[in-house]
Amino acid sequence: MPTRYIMVSLAVPEEHFDLTMGVLSTYPIVGVEESMDQLTVTFDQNDWVDHYRESIVAECADVGVSASVQAVKIEEDKNWNEEWERGIEPVVVNERIVIVPEWRAEEFDAPLTLVITPKMSFGTGHHATTRMMCQLLERYVRPGEAWMDVGTGTGVLAILARKLGASSVYAFDNNEWSVLNARENIDRNNVADGVVLEQIDLHQKELPQVDGIAANLYRHLVIPYSGAFVKATTPGGVIIISGILKYDADDIVGAFTEHGCTEIERLNETEWCAIAFRTPV
Repeated sequence: MPTRYIMVSLAVPEEHFDLTMGVLSTYPIVGVEESMDQLTVTFDQNDWVDHYRESIVAECADVGVSASVQAVKIEEDKNWNEEWERGIEPVVVNERIVIVPEWRAEEFDAPLTLVITPKMSFGTGHHATTRMMCQLLERYVRPGEAWMDVGTGTGVLAILARKLGASSVYAFDNNEWSVLNARENIDRNNVADGVVLEQIDLHQKELPQVDGIAANLYRHLVIPYSGAFVKATTPGGVIIISGILKYDADDIVGAFTEHGCTEIERLNETEWCAIAFRTPV
């Protein structure tokens, strides 16, 4: 039986997208598409609960956002982004890191040019969280280390870690489109020899031991798995977390400090933040 998705059209003023994304981050969503004053929010049909229609609107109101549900419909699994893919523009993270679609790759010669052609996956570099994760990876990945990319999306963070000198990267995601797309991008960037990619749910996986973890996830996943992330990281290793609103940063920090971690750096962009932790020695 094909996978089905619930597509929720949410009318939201564009200037409130970041706050709304913070609300949505507490729900089991699999994707969000932005358009003029509208967010199309995707749920796996098995994760959808009818009362979400009311609770999302109510929680948006609690943070000062006027939102309304315009439509709820069922879609069969497919690549909704074929037209959108062609409109993807390059993203210059900094002077060393550029994320480009394949058809624009020859225009750039940055030392770390990541050729990412997205399908239905997160991590094109256009979102603040991906850019901040890239910046922190550049600072903390050391040659010869083993890293893990939790919820890999397009594979951009796994690819960057490998290009930064990680000897091995374990990347996984629970979404079939993401894994297929990540595989294409890993091959496209010639890092397949050092990246192991798997489709699996986080709760089904006993995490391997690594020197560092990159997890660009939503808050409702980060906090429950903070202990598992710390356990999987070698003493003195680094865990980089994003996908969280800056208003939730204290909750994230609290979850990791409970396990003996120390916050070593925090980046903020618009309403979002990324935090790097050092695990206890």
